[in-house]
Amino acid sequence: MYRVTKRLTIPLTALIVIAFNHSSGGSDHSQTPREPGPNHWAFEPISRPPVPTPRESHRISNPIDSFLLTRLESTELSYSTPAIKHELLRRVTFDLTGLPPAPEDISSFVNDPSPFAYERLVERLLSSPHYGESWARKWLDLVRYAETAGFNADPLRPLAYRYRDYVIQSLNTDKPYDQFVQEQIAGDELWPSREEAVIATGYNLLWPDESNASDVLLARQDALNDLTRNVGAVFLGLSIGCAQCHDHKFDPLLQTDFYQLQAFFAGIVPVETVVIGNDKELLRYREQVQNWHSKTDRHFHQLHAIESKARAKAAAVKRMKFPDVVLEAIDTSPQNRTAFQHQLAFWSERQIILKEEELLAVLTKDQQNERTRLKTLLTELENDKPVPPKVLPALASVEISSVAPVTNLLSGGNYTKPLQRMEPGFPRVLSARSSPHPVIQSPRSSTSGRRTALARWLTHRSNPLTARVMVNRIWQGHFGQGLVSNANDFGTQTPAPLHPELLDWLATEFMQSNWSIKTLHRLIVTSSVYRQSSRATGETISSQYAEKRDPENRLYWHFPQKRLPAESIRDAILLTSGILNRRMSGPGIKPPLPANFSKRHGWDPSTDKGEHTRRSVYIHAKRNLPYPILKAFDLPDSHESCAKRSITTVSPQALLLLNSPMILEFSKAFAQRILLNRDDPSLESIVEKAFLLAYCRPATEQEQKSALSFLKGQVTLYKREKKEAPIGMELSVRDFCHALFNSNEFIYID
Repeated sequence: MYRVTKRLTIPLTALIVIAFNHSSGGSDHSQTPREPGPNHWAFEPISRPPVPTPRESHRISNPIDSFLLTRLESTELSYSTPAIKHELLRRVTFDLTGLPPAPEDISSFVNDPSPFAYERLVERLLSSPHYGESWARKWLDLVRYAETAGFNADPLRPLAYRYRDYVIQSLNTDKPYDQFVQEQIAGDELWPSREEAVIATGYNLLWPDESNASDVLLARQDALNDLTRNVGAVFLGLSIGCAQCHDHKFDPLLQTDFYQLQAFFAGIVPVETVVIGNDKELLRYREQVQNWHSKTDRHFHQLHAIESKARAKAAAVKRMKFPDVVLEAIDTSPQNRTAFQHQLAFWSERQIILKEEELLAVLTKDQQNERTRLKTLLTELENDKPVPPKVLPALASVEISSVAPVTNLLSGGNYTKPLQRMEPGFPRVLSARSSPHPVIQSPRSSTSGRRTALARWLTHRSNPLTARVMVNRIWQGHFGQGLVSNANDFGTQTPAPLHPELLDWLATEFMQSNWSIKTLHRLIVTSSVYRQSSRATGETISSQYAEKRDPENRLYWHFPQKRLPAESIRDAILLTSGILNRRMSGPGIKPPLPANFSKRHGWDPSTDKGEHTRRSVYIHAKRNLPYPILKAFDLPDSHESCAKRSITTVSPQALLLLNSPMILEFSKAFAQRILLNRDDPSLESIVEKAFLLAYCRPATEQEQKSALSFLKGQVTLYKREKKEAPIGMELSVRDFCHALFNSNEFIYID
């Protein structure tokens, strides 16, 4: 029997698992949020508001509570009762690490009488390497991270995983957010000797990309448009992409703003190896390379002349779709290409790759001999080639010149209809108090310095959006809903925040803490609003009254119940089963796909079966094939930035958990974990251990009775099927564990 609730509910043959119903509806507030006007609130400077003093001072843990309680009191509401220890432990552990607490952690926390037990728990969770793995996934949603390019071919980006590992490491080390932003925008310009800063620039290349695009100039423009939109949404919370073809219809964003922002990125070139070193080392290396080229370029040009003509002849049919400007880029030797030609070559050369025999087939015997001689000579000369300070393999964006390609304002967004040249500039509505035209200084001859100027402007404390946007994202991560409802759009089409003073106080606190994300987490999860019960029962008012006044809980009179994200559902199953592989970093792993799965975009599983049970953040991120169990539980499409995941309740979720052979195997492992090394052989001990592992709490008396009834029934059933006692017991416990995995309480946090 199925019961429709806001949660996922599935049939459990004989086990009764208590689930909570959820309700939602419109809100009724005595105060209305600020409405956008000529001076839209999001574009106003951030100022630190005074902390109010509510009547219920005993409920204040930090200033967050002062703001929220004051607002609640104005509507005759208050916080719910504090959450019980088991509930709070499971909530904060999942929130910060994406995993359930271990049994020993449950015992330690629940039995710790110290008034500082919770604060110590929070510090331990923030220090866990699993914190970065969990919160990195939220950032990867925003930047549309994937290890493939998408579109029809969906080719592999073999080094993209290094960006994912960079994000995890940055969060675990509590890298200041302003530095985190700067590294992704311009790490190669600002810190050319630091590996992580160069790897961070892979952000600039995460656009979906049609590898066999027939219109190369359009593909380049689409990539730059996508990057511009993402920068606006992720760092500024602006829908600047709406100004690509015309001035924004609702926000004070001009079409010129879009292309001025795009101009900062006009010179980036995608690479997979980067020479890194300090300015002195790089200058010396470039001078040595120039000297070496002065002695060898003659031979390179001779070889290029032979090979370029041969390639043009062998690939004549493939080249027909390219215009002259693209063919010129292809035929220019790599060391002589401009940045624009490097970009065109990136999109075109991969479409005309030739085999050695195809090249030789169009060369005369004399040309073949001369080519062999030149290649042999250049191989010998390679021995004298200068050794770089260090070579880093990474998907990274760099520049090759201080002069960037031209960026044009495009009529209707059409790249074939340029109107006027655009220089780098900031959106005018955000630069009203300063010049929209940045002062750009090239740090070295091989780069323009444009992205450095943008990175510093984005993270300047006078920028009214960057801190507000990130604070709102962190708040949304903990409460399921941001103080601003659309985390990627702070414009006039998004309702103004109901708690604007709290948002600005948090933003100033964030910047004053040296942009520490962990400090922000600590502040939020140690507040009383976070630590209250999710059961919607107030101390001085009835829950019926509160639900009538604020049915959407926008005033935070109770903690909102949330479903676990897709990755945490899978990871919790693995950890509860005792088979989670905690190894971090490295190329994406490929667990087995369901039987009879489509082979078109499928993959062969990783040969090391131990890799199959690593955390979900490390699963191969294939744009055209999201891992099925994650997709079923609302993994977002990686072609677009996702500010907030959809939460659906659909039958495939229930059917997957109930019928998947993979989930059944995990249930078997869970059962073996329970049955292994048991001091107490009773069924009661099985139930207690299972509930502690699955729900992080002991079973109630009624749950104990229901579970025992189910287990005894299954044992009898398998006995009738003539299963031996140990096997029958293991199968019965497996079925019990399978039922727990299928329950509401397992995939929701209160």
